[in-house]
Amino acid sequence: MLRSTQQTRIRTGDGPWLCRATGRWLCALALAWGAVCTGAHAQTTLRYGGDVGFAPFESNNAGGQPEGFQIDLMKALGRELGMEVSISLQRWPATVEAFKAGRVDVIAMVETTDRRAYAHFLKGHAAPSFAVYLPAGQPAPRALQDLQGSRIAVLDHEPMRESLSKWLSGISGPYVRTPDALAALQSVQLGFADMALLPRAYADPLIASGLVTGLVRSLSDLRLQTYSLAVVRGNEELRQRLQGGLDRLEANGTLPALRERWLNDEPANAEQQAMERDLVQQRQWTWRIAVGGSLLLLLAGFALRQRGRTVAHERARRETAERSLRRSEDLLERTFQRNPEPMLVVDHHSGLVQDANPAVAALLGVKEAQVVGQPLRSLAHHIGMDTLKRLARAIDLDGLLDALPVNVTRADGQLRACLVSADKVRVGELTVVLCIVRDVTERIAQDPVFRQGYLTLNEELEQARREAPDSVPAEESTEPGDARLREFTRAVAHDLRAPLLAIQGFMGLMRERLKLGHTEEALEYSEQVDKATRRMNAMIEALCNLAQIDQHALQRRSIDMHALARDTWTLVRSGETDRNIEIQFDPLPVARGDADLVAQVWQNLLHNAWKYTARLPQARIRVDSFQEGRRTWYRVADNGAGFDMAHARALFQPFRRMHSASQFEGSGIGLSMVQRIVQHHGGEVRVRSQAGVGTVAEFTLDPAD
Repeated sequence: MLRSTQQTRIRTGDGPWLCRATGRWLCALALAWGAVCTGAHAQTTLRYGGDVGFAPFESNNAGGQPEGFQIDLMKALGRELGMEVSISLQRWPATVEAFKAGRVDVIAMVETTDRRAYAHFLKGHAAPSFAVYLPAGQPAPRALQDLQGSRIAVLDHEPMRESLSKWLSGISGPYVRTPDALAALQSVQLGFADMALLPRAYADPLIASGLVTGLVRSLSDLRLQTYSLAVVRGNEELRQRLQGGLDRLEANGTLPALRERWLNDEPANAEQQAMERDLVQQRQWTWRIAVGGSLLLLLAGFALRQRGRTVAHERARRETAERSLRRSEDLLERTFQRNPEPMLVVDHHSGLVQDANPAVAALLGVKEAQVVGQPLRSLAHHIGMDTLKRLARAIDLDGLLDALPVNVTRADGQLRACLVSADKVRVGELTVVLCIVRDVTERIAQDPVFRQGYLTLNEELEQARREAPDSVPAEESTEPGDARLREFTRAVAHDLRAPLLAIQGFMGLMRERLKLGHTEEALEYSEQVDKATRRMNAMIEALCNLAQIDQHALQRRSIDMHALARDTWTLVRSGETDRNIEIQFDPLPVARGDADLVAQVWQNLLHNAWKYTARLPQARIRVDSFQEGRRTWYRVADNGAGFDMAHARALFQPFRRMHSASQFEGSGIGLSMVQRIVQHHGGEVRVRSQAGVGTVAEFTLDPAD
C-alpha cells in the first residue's frame, strides 16, 4: 500500500521534493524487506509431492488428509531440520510434472537410469513389498526360481523393467506387460498369464475390495525395488541437508519405527475372505435343502448329483487332455518347427529323414518336401558325399558328432560355413539321429576370436584326413574361440535333444491313449510333455542369455559390493525364511564394473550356497574378500553338500551339474553365466569344494597383472 501510494504521488507531482525522495527510499526499503521475507520462506518451507493412491506409503484418507509412511517421514524430517513441510498428493504423472517444473522440492521414487537425468537421489530408505498373485488352488512358488517358465504379468514401466533385468535376469518368463495392476490381475483371471508379480500397494486393495476375485497372494515379502527421496538436479545443498536429517532419523530409531508401523502391516487375507464367503453360501444352501426336501429325496438327489459330477468330471478330464494335446502340439511347433537352428531327425537304420524344421529348407534353399521323407544321401550335393560318409561313420563309431565344421552349398550355389552336431538316441523301438546344423557365416565375419576357433577346427579336420582318411575329426583344441564354440554347440546337441525327443514320443502316446478313451493315462503323458517343453524353453532362454553376455557393452561404475551382496541375499531367501541359516557379511571393498551384470554373479553364487545347504540342520554361509597381489577377490563359502573336485573340469560348462536333478533342482547354467560375466570384465572365477564339507567360490573383476 505504501509503495502504490508513493508511486501515485510521483506521477502527479504532489508534495514537496523531500516527500518524493522519502517515498522513493521507503519504497526501496519495502521491496528489499519483501525479498528477504521471500528468501527466508524458500529456505524454511519444504514442498513435498506424492502419489495420491499409493498406500501404505502415501495416500489421502477418508477425510481427504494425507497419511502414510512417507507423510509421517516428511513431518519427522521437517521437525529434525527445523523446516515447515507442505504436502501435495496428486496422481503420479502430475506429481512428476510438478517436480520437473520446480513446483515441488522433493519426491520419493525408485531410482532409474531415465530419472537420474532430471533428479538427484538420496540413499534408499524404504523398500515396497512385492508379491506373486495366482489363481486359488494353483501350487504356490516357494522362491523366485520357481517362477521359471511361467507367464508372469508385470507393470510395463521403467522401474519394473530395470528390476527385471537386475534381479530376475535368470527367469525367462515370458512376461506379460500390462499398463496397471488391475490389467495384470485380470490377465491372470482370463488365463493370459499364469501369475502376476506386483507391488502389494497396488494389488492388495483391488483384491480386498472384491474388484478382482479368485486370486491369492504368495511370496509376499519380495523387495525388488528401493525407494529414495529425490531433489531436482543441481540442488546439492538441499540433498545433503535432507540426507543428514535421514541419517539422524535412522540412528535415533525414528525411521525404523515408521517402517515397523506402516510397512509391516498385513492386510486382510483375500483367500481367507473368499473362504468365509464360500462357507456362508454353503450353509445357506444346506439349510434350504434340509427345509425343502425329505430324507429320501435328499438321498436320491445326492446320488443323481454324484452321478452327474462323475460324468461331468470325466468329460472335463477328456477335454483337458485334448486341450493339453493341442497345447503340446503348439509347443512342439514353437520349439522344433519354429526353431531358427536347422534340425533333422533321421532314422538310423534306413537313413530316411523322418522330420526336419523349416530352417533346414531355408538353409539349403529347397522345399521341405525335398528333405522330409528322402534318404539322407539325397543331400550329398549340398555337403558332399565324402563328408556325408564321414558323418555316418562317426555316428556309428561314437554315437555322436560334436561341432564338426562343414561347408554347405545352397541350391543357388552360395557357400555357408556351418557346424554340425548329432546324437544317436533310442525312442521306443526306433533308433534315430538328431542333427543340429548351426550357420556361423555371419558370426565368423564379425567375431575374430570365433573365426580363429573355426579355422582351428578346420585345420584339425584336414590334418586328421591326411593322416587317416576314414578317421573321426581330431580332439578339441584349447583356443578360446574354439572352446566357446564347442561349448555352445555341445549344449545344443546333447542337452536339448532329450526334452525334444521326449515331447515327440509322449505326444504320440497321448494320441493313442485318447483314441482308446484312456484319458487318465493321456493326462499323465500330458504332464510329461509340459515338463519337457518347459525344460527345453528354459534351456534355450538360458543359452540365449549366456550368448548375449559377450555382446553386452560394459558400463563400468563404482559398485557398493557390500550393499549389493546383502540386497541379493534378501531376494534369494525371500521365499523360504523359516530355514535356520547363519550368514556372515564381512565388509566388502567397492568394485568397478557393470552393476546389473555383477548383480547376476552375486545372485547365482548366493543362490547356490542357499540351495546346497538346504538339507543341513544348521547352514553356515560367509561372504568376505581378500587381496591377492593387486587384485581384489570376493568370496562366498558354505558348509553345504559340496562335490568331488575330480569332476570339476565340467563345472563351468552349460547344463553340466555336479548333482542329480532329484537331489537339487536347477538349470545348470548359473556358474556358466558367472564365468562369462567375470571374464567379460577381464576377471577370473575359482571354485574349490569337497563332498560333505562345503564349497568356496571366489571371483575378481580385476584383470591379471
